Amino acid sequence: MSVEVRSLKQSLRKIEFPLCAKEALHKINELICSRMTTIKNMDIALNLMAEFIFFEVDRRGDKRPQPLNPLLELQLINILYEYFDSVPSESARNTVFLSLFSGTTANSRIQVLSKLVSLAIGIPSTKILASARAWMQQLGNTSPNSCKLAEAIIQDYFYFYKCNIDKITLLPKICPQFTANVLTAITENYFNTRGKEIVFPPDILVETITKWLSENPSLCIAAQQKQALLPVGAISMEATTPIAGLVRWCVLAPIFKKDNDYYNKLHLALLTSIMEIPRTVPPKAVYAQHLVIPINPILAYVNDLKNRQELKLDQILNEDSLQICLDRYAQIVQITQSVKAIYGHIDDLYYQLKMLPFNKIMSIVINNYNKEKIIVI
Repeated sequence: MSVEVRSLKQSLRKIEFPLCAKEALHKINELICSRMTTIKNMDIALNLMAEFIFFEVDRRGDKRPQPLNPLLELQLINILYEYFDSVPSESARNTVFLSLFSGTTANSRIQVLSKLVSLAIGIPSTKILASARAWMQQLGNTSPNSCKLAEAIIQDYFYFYKCNIDKITLLPKICPQFTANVLTAITENYFNTRGKEIVFPPDILVETITKWLSENPSLCIAAQQKQALLPVGAISMEATTPIAGLVRWCVLAPIFKKDNDYYNKLHLALLTSIMEIPRTVPPKAVYAQHLVIPINPILAYVNDLKNRQELKLDQILNEDSLQICLDRYAQIVQITQSVKAIYGHIDDLYYQLKMLPFNKIMSIVINNYNKEKIIVI
C-alpha cells in the first residue's frame, strides 16, 4: 500500500461511519472518473467502497460478521441519495453508480440499492433513476438482480406504502427509460412458467401498468430510444423491451383463470403501444424467441383439458378461456409483425404457432405471413 493511499484511509477512519461515506464518495469519483483512470485507481476505489461505504470489511480487510443495522443503513441511503442527486455529470454519476453496485457485488448490496431507488421514486430524483436505468441495462433488465430490484419496488409501493401509489403512477413522466426497464423486470417476475411456482401480479399492479401504457404509448421502447452515458470504454447493452413479458401476461391470463377487465384493458393498451413502434432496420423491439414462450403453457392447458374424459375434442377446441387466449395471441403477433418490430428467427415463430389448437384469427395470421413470404420471393 502506497503512502498516499495509507494516508487517505487513515484520514477517512477518523470520521465515524457512515459520515465517512460522504468523503469516500468524492474520493472514488476522483479515482475512477478521470480520463486517465488506471486499474490501480479502480482497485483503490473498490477498497474504499467495501470499507467506508458499505461497511463490509474492517481496516485489515477482513469481512465484518455483522451487516449494517437498520439505522446505519438508513443514514447511508440518505448520504448516497444526496451524493448522486448532486452530481451534474450523467457519465460520472453512472460510472460511480455502476462501480458501487457492480455485477460481482450487486447481490450483497441489493438491499441498499433497492431502498435508494425506492427513495428516488418517492421524492423523486430523476438523476438516480437514470443511473438505476443504466445499471439495469448493463446487468440485463431480466437478470436476477434487476428482478429483485423490481420486486422491492412492488413491495414498497403496492403493499407497504399504498398511500404513495400516485408516486408510482407518475413514474413514466419522471424517468421513462427507467420505467421501461423496471417494467421489463416486473413482467419477468409474474406469469413466469419456468419457475417452480407461478406468481400472478396483483390487480392494482395490472391497472397501474395499463395506465402507464395508455398515457405513454411509446413507453415500452423508451429505453431503446435514448442511450445512457456510460464510463469510457464501456459497451452499452441494448435494453430488452417489456413487450414479450406483457404478451405473456395477456395471453396466459385466461387459461390460468386470472382474466378480468384489468387484462382486457391491458391487452388493448399493449396493442396500441405496439402500433406506435417506429420501424428500424434491423428491428429490435421484440425477439421472436420471446414471443414463442406462451406456446408450451397453452399446450399444457390443452393436455389438461384432454385428460378430463368428460370433454370431447370439439368442446376442448371451443373452450372459452382457450379461444380468448388464442385470439389475443394472434392479434398481438399480427400487429407486431405488421409494424416490422420482430427480429430473430421469425420463420421458427410461425412454425411453432402451427402447433397450437385451431383458432380462426391465428389461422388467418399464419396464412397472411406465408403469403407475404411468397410475394417477397
